[in-house]
Amino acid sequence: MTEPAAARPHRGRALAIALIAVIVLVYVTVVALYALNERAVNIEGCTDEPPSDAVLLSLTPESVNAATDRLLANLSVVSFGPIAAQGTSLLSEPLTILVSDTDGPRTFTIAQDEIPSPQSVNFITDGYVERWPFDAHSVDVAIVSLQGEGDRMRAVPTLLCGSAHVPGWTFSSQEIPGTDEVVVDGEQVTQVRITATRSIAAVAFGVVILCLMAVLPVLGLTVAIVAYRGIRKVEATLMSWMAAMLFATIPLRTFLPGSPPIGSWVDYLVVLWVVAGLVLGLVIYVLAWLRWGTRGERGAADGSIAVVAAGAAASAADSAADGSDGGSAD
Repeated sequence: MTEPAAARPHRGRALAIALIAVIVLVYVTVVALYALNERAVNIEGCTDEPPSDAVLLSLTPESVNAATDRLLANLSVVSFGPIAAQGTSLLSEPLTILVSDTDGPRTFTIAQDEIPSPQSVNFITDGYVERWPFDAHSVDVAIVSLQGEGDRMRAVPTLLCGSAHVPGWTFSSQEIPGTDEVVVDGEQVTQVRITATRSIAAVAFGVVILCLMAVLPVLGLTVAIVAYRGIRKVEATLMSWMAAMLFATIPLRTFLPGSPPIGSWVDYLVVLWVVAGLVLGLVIYVLAWLRWGTRGERGAADGSIAVVAAGAAASAADSAADGSDGGSAD
């Protein structure tokens, strides 16, 4: 039973409305996720009234380099607590701060008459960027404060707080038991595990780009198969359009947020097959052009190539010219 002709426009209109609704929904979702990616305090402890029995330090992540597994952060002193000099916010004795799992200096010394300034710390994280955009990069931070000099050094209770706002990333923290790597007065120092993960907005952005890439081979194969079956006329200029889609795959690949390295799982599951589908569509379209394309002037009716000598072609042209002149004279 064939479909009534009147029902076809209605079905096309319904598909168009559904497609527009999906596009609007995806757009609103991505924008809403981006708007929700605001600054959030993830390392608890920073309050308006610093503790009086401990040194309070603030850790502020600045950037995440997933490819090299590095987390750049600023470490600053919020309050000296019990070791502050009477009547001032300075120190009564020099203070040395020891930070674990850093790429570079692990100790910072604050002089007795010095106003502390933020210190840039480059932490070594543990993660797998190949799992983009679902990769997570964490570091176990242990911080020890020692007051005094030489043999008179003594440990001072230390608390860590902070906030983080790095575009494309969200952070979380968790206290974990210490290890034998950092021991003070015979006791293991409690560590703070800081974990950086891609924000939901960045993940949604990457998924949308991958979906757009997956549409390209579908369009190319559709045009190629329809042309090969003879349903639509073959036009050689469409091959340049299909080749342009093939070359557009690499810019789309590099446009992914976070620039995942070559060899990530998205390359094996998406990018490789997008390229393969586009190349296959181009091959099918070339076969369709050979099958249905208009034959050239030198093509014979049986499909062979007609070779005409230059002299014979010139003689034929002269004969035709003489015949036309004679006909006009008559």
